[in-house]
Amino acid sequence: MIHTRKKWLLTGLFATGLALSVYACNSTIGVEMAPEPDMSYVNPDADHDGILDVDEGRAEGRDSDGDGKPDYLDLDSDNDGVLDADEGNGDIDGDGIPNSRDPINNTSPLPLHLTAISTPFSSPIGIDFHEPTRSVILSANYPSGLPSNLERITQDGTHFAFSALMGLTDEIKIATVRSGNVGGFLTGELAVGNGQDGQVVRISADGGKVQNPWVTLPGGSHGLFRGSLYFDTTGLYGGDLITATTAGEVWRIKSDGTPTKLASLGVHLEGLIVVPNLPARYGPLAGKILAGAEEQGNLHVLDNSGLVSSLMLGVQVEDIDIVRPSENFFGINFGTSRLLGASAADFNNMLGDIVLTQENVTAGTSGLFRLFWDGKTLSAQPIPLAPGSATVGQWEHVTFALAGIREVG
Repeated sequence: MIHTRKKWLLTGLFATGLALSVYACNSTIGVEMAPEPDMSYVNPDADHDGILDVDEGRAEGRDSDGDGKPDYLDLDSDNDGVLDADEGNGDIDGDGIPNSRDPINNTSPLPLHLTAISTPFSSPIGIDFHEPTRSVILSANYPSGLPSNLERITQDGTHFAFSALMGLTDEIKIATVRSGNVGGFLTGELAVGNGQDGQVVRISADGGKVQNPWVTLPGGSHGLFRGSLYFDTTGLYGGDLITATTAGEVWRIKSDGTPTKLASLGVHLEGLIVVPNLPARYGPLAGKILAGAEEQGNLHVLDNSGLVSSLMLGVQVEDIDIVRPSENFFGINFGTSRLLGASAADFNNMLGDIVLTQENVTAGTSGLFRLFWDGKTLSAQPIPLAPGSATVGQWEHVTFALAGIREVG
């Protein structure tokens, strides 16, 4: 017996993206699956950044940064170094331009709530994020360096020796390699000074291999590499290790150990970073190396040709960092053998900004400053402390890390 059936087509699209046909066959109700339609144009978010195409000006072909890629296909529509997915479509500075299209966040830093990590440590000095283990590594046991110089901290606060490096008695500042290095360094490798003139130590990502020294600069009287070390993440300097010494020298060191001097400033340098080449965000600092000179209150700006300029911003720079999305802040509160931390959420209105750290902190302040380019001038804006925040005594090294330690993260 042949059954006839009545059929009603549902014209809407369901969450599955499939058109459905519902039919009645005698007393039975069934569902037919129509072919999946072409969704290439009706997809409301072509670049999957969480912002609808209509809000990214697809109809008019809007290209906010003029890079030839329309906003609805551009993961960083304003070319400020922070992905649209992290910035969102809000307007944090209230200027009428959505965050994803606004390279200048013209608002003041929000109050910062610092939390004292309850785990005690033995005289820590340096600290940095270790990407392979999503944890933090610090230099500890200053000034004896015994029983070990470097420790890794897990999320529950447990800490243990990271490598066999021990007995170094000078302050140890740490640089770790982040993923995407174009210079031949491996993600998670470390570089530190060893307290000897012009010498750098290289440590494998698992801590199992220590080359001490790895590099010895030619000649002498270079100073010690506790000024600071930083692996170039921009590619502008070949992914090299950038170093600053206590005698004011700045060097590039390739992964094969070849050193090249960039400048000799004759003053103690501390704090070092390579700024992404994004002029809309960083103005005259874009693509440059920054090095602090806390004793003179200067921030020196350099490139491959040497010293470009020196800035007086009212900050005695101890350390320099860039705020990264979703990364918590950790800093060494020297003299207390404790770490202070803050949630990534406390820095949401400063994503991509440069943070300057000052060693000596005035009571009731954070000792942290946002280095801000407003399109015309540079300024150092104090980051205020929130009520109930932990007290800062003296900063040493600080870092942003995609990691948590006990009370933070």
